[in-house]
Order: sequence, then C-alpha cells, then structure tokens
Amino acid sequence: MASTAATVFATIPTVGIDLDDKSSTPAFAVNLRVYGNDGRNHIYARASEALSSTETIKIGTNGSASSDSGSAGWTTNTTGGVTAGQYFWAKRTAL
Repeated sequence: MASTAATVFATIPTVGIDLDDKSSTPAFAVNLRVYGNDGRNHIYARASEALSSTETIKIGTNGSASSDSGSAGWTTNTTGGVTAGQYFWAKRTAL
C-alpha cells in the first residue's frame, strides 16, 4: 500500500491553515511551527530539492528542507510532493 499525504488543518496558533498547501511564494516565515488536528507539530519550510509526498526530511536552521535517509524527525506531507523552491508544511514524524 502506497503512502499518501493526509489533509491536515492547523489548530494552534493559527487556526484553519491548510497544512497541505504549497506555493512558490512564501505565505509565512520559514520555521513557523503550528499544531495540527492530527496532534503533530508542523513546520513551514522551503524545499531545497524535489521531495515526494511522504518523504523523510531534515529542516535546516534557515528553513530549507532536504531528503534524509535517516530519521531526521520531519516528513513531507503534501499531496503530489513538492518541487525545489516551493514552500510547504512538513510534519513531525513522531508524536
């Protein structure tokens, strides 16, 4: 069974943000963190390379997201993945 991204919405501190959104222009400051209705911490990041919809990633101090073969603690959670340069929400891999 293939992994797919789930549509999740922010609950605090910015209620109602669609955490599946992605864009070529930033809607928020990178490294902004919110909690989703899935109980996980989400962080706003910018893809430094193409990332699949549920890829394990690491987030740099400058908000850049890149693939990580280990367990860096973050997962891409966007339908269809993201391309290099896109802004998106990543989720904390573990609660």
